[in-house]
Amino acid sequence: MKRSIFLSFILVLACLIQINAEVNSSKLLKVNYKSLVSRADLDYSTPVIRSEEGMPVGNGRMGSLVWTTPASMHFQVNRVDVFGMGNNTNSFPEGHTDYSNGCGFVDINMVDYGSDVFAGSSFNQHLSVFEGLATVKGNGISSRVLVWNDKDVMVTEIDDQRNVPSVINIDLRMLRYANEYIEKKNFELTKNNAAQVITGFNTALSRLEIRGGRIILIQEYREGTYYCASAVAIGVTGRNSKASIYNETTVRLSAEPGKGKFSVHTASASTFSPAVDVADLALKQIDAAQKKSFDEMLENNRTWWAGYWSKAFIRLHSQDGIADNVEKNYTYLLYIMASCSRGEYMPRFSGMLWLTNADLCMWGSQYWWHNQGAYYDGFT
Repeated sequence: MKRSIFLSFILVLACLIQINAEVNSSKLLKVNYKSLVSRADLDYSTPVIRSEEGMPVGNGRMGSLVWTTPASMHFQVNRVDVFGMGNNTNSFPEGHTDYSNGCGFVDINMVDYGSDVFAGSSFNQHLSVFEGLATVKGNGISSRVLVWNDKDVMVTEIDDQRNVPSVINIDLRMLRYANEYIEKKNFELTKNNAAQVITGFNTALSRLEIRGGRIILIQEYREGTYYCASAVAIGVTGRNSKASIYNETTVRLSAEPGKGKFSVHTASASTFSPAVDVADLALKQIDAAQKKSFDEMLENNRTWWAGYWSKAFIRLHSQDGIADNVEKNYTYLLYIMASCSRGEYMPRFSGMLWLTNADLCMWGSQYWWHNQGAYYDGFT
């Protein structure tokens, strides 16, 4: 008798646990993930003072911070798979002197002469971590920025509603430039819009090109049998444009003035094979992106991010607000890691994909186990 009562009690308890689990499960399914995750959004009412305060956008392989000066939007395109040297290098005996991540600077100059665009009470910059979308608003101009999940293309949509629109110049700039004597080669470099920096046995070549109305910056790193190359290519959709070599370090794409929207497609690619045309890889990324509208790519990204955020969540609250801040920062960390940790290589812990000062990277391109683990240990 006692045994049957005990078994009945266990059965009732199990039923209650199951019912409770189903109730909790139904509550979890009704979580408003967008509202929850958006608590970690960034919102600026004034422009940043330093470039490293910009807002991060990335697809796990390619990324950049987005920041402004009064007349321009700025980016530094970075990739997880760009290394200036291999493991057999003999050219960088000191730390902090080799190259990693960086592919090129991009400046979208909204005005040459006239009123500032990104300044005053009309300025706002916002990052939606729920969908990986950065927006910038200024005097008569607004912009949306994303990095497409399907291809390595950063898309900047510009809506110019100024009374008197001006030419918008998109500048693609080298990360490094040095005037040094290279025997029998200086004239050849200049003729080909190129610059080369030599460190020991390592060479870092940067070269500007124009192909089919698109502007390109190619980097090639060589040392012995080691080779790594990157390319950044930029094209304009929805507006006539003209490409030109602006100076020794910059190639420019000028979009004709006019009201309305157009898009700037900034693609990147990399390779470890000298037989591969890395610029062609980047141009094919633009070809794919130009077949899609900005909203189609945004919807594609939204689908991926919605699936990512729905896997789990943390919601914290305390009277003093400290717990709330812990939650927001943890959510923001999840956004950062998803934006730069989906490639074949991990991003380097020193700056990840958010460098803005060219190749001035502490610890260089090497992976240091404990430092690298600081980003990932908390997720295991």
